[in-house]
Amino acid sequence: MKVIAVLIATFLVNIGTMILFTSLANAWPSVHPSGVTVYKPDRCAGGYLLEFYRRRIPMLMDMNGNIVHIWENVRGIGRMQLLNNGNLVVISRGAADDRSDLLPPGEDEPELVIVGEEATMLEVDWDGNKVWEYKPPSRPHHDFKRLDNGNTIMIHAELVPDEYKAAIEDPKRRAAPIKADCILEVNMKGETVWEWHEYEHLDINHYSKTDGLADWTHTNTVQALPPNHWYDEGDKRFKPGNVLISVRNQNTIYIIDRESKEIVWSYTGKYKGGLGHQHEPHMIEPDLPGAGNILIFDNGIGCRSIAHEGRSYILEINPVTKKTVWMYDKGHRFYSATAGVQQRLSNGNTLITSSCGGRVFEVTPRGQTVWEWAPVFAPMRPQRYDYDFCPQLQQLGRPEEIPVDLSQAMPRPVGKASR
Repeated sequence: MKVIAVLIATFLVNIGTMILFTSLANAWPSVHPSGVTVYKPDRCAGGYLLEFYRRRIPMLMDMNGNIVHIWENVRGIGRMQLLNNGNLVVISRGAADDRSDLLPPGEDEPELVIVGEEATMLEVDWDGNKVWEYKPPSRPHHDFKRLDNGNTIMIHAELVPDEYKAAIEDPKRRAAPIKADCILEVNMKGETVWEWHEYEHLDINHYSKTDGLADWTHTNTVQALPPNHWYDEGDKRFKPGNVLISVRNQNTIYIIDRESKEIVWSYTGKYKGGLGHQHEPHMIEPDLPGAGNILIFDNGIGCRSIAHEGRSYILEINPVTKKTVWMYDKGHRFYSATAGVQQRLSNGNTLITSSCGGRVFEVTPRGQTVWEWAPVFAPMRPQRYDYDFCPQLQQLGRPEEIPVDLSQAMPRPVGKASR
């Protein structure tokens, strides 16, 4: 009888707990504010945000959420980069998905001519006129960088040749088409100046069992290392120009020696069991706080530890010691299963994009949110540029900065951020 009584009591407690949490959940509004919800101008690194309007149309937005410029005849996906002459480089997705309802109110034109008929690397000027276009051997995806010498480094997918597939141990996987990536650098004439095929260098039996047989590497980031004090101090692994890549489905970041094409550095992480399908690792540029360290968006999916699943972290690591020197950790309050980027700003703050969480926000080194934007679409790889970054932005002038704080009406995140 005592056992039955205990079981009944446990059942009633569980029911009561469910009712309590259900009532608490229903107490919060079902519709949350959108747009800029937090803005503390005196604590922010001001500038213009480059982002895709509804994930397709490049636009620039001020700190209060006002669109100040739009490339209405361009359709892009993934990464784009504003150059210091006001030109825009973008992974074009062509005109197939053009719809007038994508444009902001009053911006549509019935005879709009879309530049970039195919998925290519595309450069346009401030007014959307085509300046340069390059079509790689297969569709470019996820990321690229226009380098200081005018070359463009990018990622494109390719199938693993049969002679390399022969080393696959799993016969079912060996019989399937296996997709890898190629890191390709071209000059303005479209000539290949450097390329690196993953199947020639990575262990083909190292793959994620959660991502299917075909999607072996899923590379999502590429960066040519900037000048850094590690190299100046004698560590040749971090020679400027060496190539950093993020191989998502191996939960690993690599640095490749440009001359030998050998992998000279790798990182799988230790925090909460290590990386989980990371995005956007990059070495912080000179003259920014933390210069030379590597920032990572650790998504928290496909992890080695259950403690990490469902939780995203921003990690700043010393690449020599591989120790974490700063992190943004809000537990289950911060999670983006896919995508996600981060950017170190001039005042030491960090701009974070939670694509699946539907917001872009700026945090201080202590993890305090001083700016937040919640668009009505999933944000993808936005980047903030200084007000005077290019002549066209200088002509716009510094916009009026109006403080905003709607955070008092929202649940407060819990967790930690540490330097």
